[in-house]
Amino acid sequence: SGRRSSARQKGADRAPRSMPLTARQKATQELSDCSLEKARVLVVGAGGIGCELVKNLVLTGFEDITMIDLDTIDYSNLNRQFLFRAHHVNRPKALVAREAVLEFPHDEGLDIKAEHGNIKEARFGPDFFRTFDIVLNALDNVDARRHVNRVCLATDKPLIESGTMGYVGQVRAILKGRTKCFECDPVAPPKSYPICTVRNHPDKPVHCIAWAKELLFKKIFGGEDTDLVDTSEEHPDGDDNGPGAAAPPPLQRQPGETARQYAERIFRTVFEADVERLLNMATLWKERTPPVKVVLGSLSLPDAAPLAEVEQRAWTVPECAAVMLSSIERILTDRTAEVGSLSFDKDDPDALDFVTAAANLRSAVFHIPLQSRWDVKEIAGNIIPAIATTNAIIAGFIVLEALKVLRGDLDACRYCVCNRLPSGRKRDVLLPASRLDAPNRHCFVCAGSTSTLQLDASRFTVGMFLEQVVKKHLSFHKPTVDLVNEIDDSVNPLQLCEGDDDALDDDEKAQLDRWLDTPLDQLPVKLGPGVVFMVDDTSQQLKCKIALSHCLLDEEHFPSGFQFSGGMPAPPPPAPPAVADDESSARNKRQKTEGQTAAAVTVVDDEDGAILLE
Repeated sequence: SGRRSSARQKGADRAPRSMPLTARQKATQELSDCSLEKARVLVVGAGGIGCELVKNLVLTGFEDITMIDLDTIDYSNLNRQFLFRAHHVNRPKALVAREAVLEFPHDEGLDIKAEHGNIKEARFGPDFFRTFDIVLNALDNVDARRHVNRVCLATDKPLIESGTMGYVGQVRAILKGRTKCFECDPVAPPKSYPICTVRNHPDKPVHCIAWAKELLFKKIFGGEDTDLVDTSEEHPDGDDNGPGAAAPPPLQRQPGETARQYAERIFRTVFEADVERLLNMATLWKERTPPVKVVLGSLSLPDAAPLAEVEQRAWTVPECAAVMLSSIERILTDRTAEVGSLSFDKDDPDALDFVTAAANLRSAVFHIPLQSRWDVKEIAGNIIPAIATTNAIIAGFIVLEALKVLRGDLDACRYCVCNRLPSGRKRDVLLPASRLDAPNRHCFVCAGSTSTLQLDASRFTVGMFLEQVVKKHLSFHKPTVDLVNEIDDSVNPLQLCEGDDDALDDDEKAQLDRWLDTPLDQLPVKLGPGVVFMVDDTSQQLKCKIALSHCLLDEEHFPSGFQFSGGMPAPPPPAPPAVADDESSARNKRQKTEGQTAAAVTVVDDEDGAILLE
């Protein structure tokens, strides 16, 4: 074709090689019209997709490869990350992956480097990215994906983005000015729940698991002092008649109190006294079924030890009580030094036993179906199923799309999808591909549009805005934030945050810190038309404007307390994706589903993240 002839001519114009092509490179060049001898490739991620990807690159004939990964190998990785073995556990993924692929048949000129580190570190900044011809993402979390997307756009480097979940996955090229970037279709935030629902009137198992993991576990073992009952709902209509909720009973361990005695007091406080407090908040139960106490003295407790092996069946209420008491005793007795700073880990048997038992007892109080230990582990650990075959297919697509980019045939790039079930007119297509969409003109990352932020400016402080919105929600790494009046030049800009902390002395830091507890509507630069937050992150070479709109949002629909939209109205709730029958419908499906997460699932750091979901 004309495009291939053009690509051949571009290859002919290059400086001659000092070494002859290897057999692999010859075969690749014949099949793809792509020359690999000078291609410098950056692979970000060495997990499920990354293992398959680096193997493909080596066997295809790429010679200059750099891999970066932050993680170390865990036993749970061994079922699909095939470059790793049991004796590699706790070693850095990137280093072991490099060692493993060097054992494969490979060309003598292979130069593969491995870095154990965070892609957001300063040493991997824009200047580092500029040394590569192409970047291949094999990442498992949204925050890192956003960072790589932004740096690739800033340095004008092509990026091949990918993701899998179970049987489905996707691959696409991100080309500055030609295609949508990763953030043109914003990723839906992880599902969260109003704190009043979790504390006072849960109605789903996930509410009870969140209560046990985020509130009770942290209160007892993590050193966080929080009330397990939300008293703000005590008199929502201003009617203060009735007894109301009593003060929370103390849960600190008393001098001379044994671990068993303390465990039993926790049980009685949480499942008897706190339930009584809730029952006294009569307005909550006008239209809801009231909770019931779980009385420890009325239960015949079995031996808890054998129940650790029962994972597929939900424990009974007496079994849950026995396991909860036993897990508290074990942690207090055997892990005394960790009490006060312990955090939940789904692979910690004591922590998982406690959360499973406490969540199920909570469920029994509120007439909610009990869950098995396995189910609780999936929900509490945010486990997303990962399948080795899907990873292999997606890694193959990544290399094919990379070859198109490297030979300069950008029009041939496609959005590649791996489906669970056949699609197409004849229902005979498992791997459909469609043309890439143009950039979204409203995207605050690649189009530079002004974004809109809606929140209660009288409640949100500067510190909350910086941590919850700028850093967590928008994934800025080292932001410098100024509040600017673009209409009235007589109003001096107000700096709220400095991205380079090392550049500040103590007095300058104190000047900025004084604003952290100030509500946004009480700053010297008054909010209004023409007033915007200017955010500049030099580590990502990204600038954006955020216009603030003061409003009161429904807590049930916006538990975070704010709504962010990139220069356009907030998107509607995600609709279930349809199966693509042709290129057009596949593109429509992508617009609806790309970047969205399932209602009760979050993208997490220890599994292969998903961008296309079913």
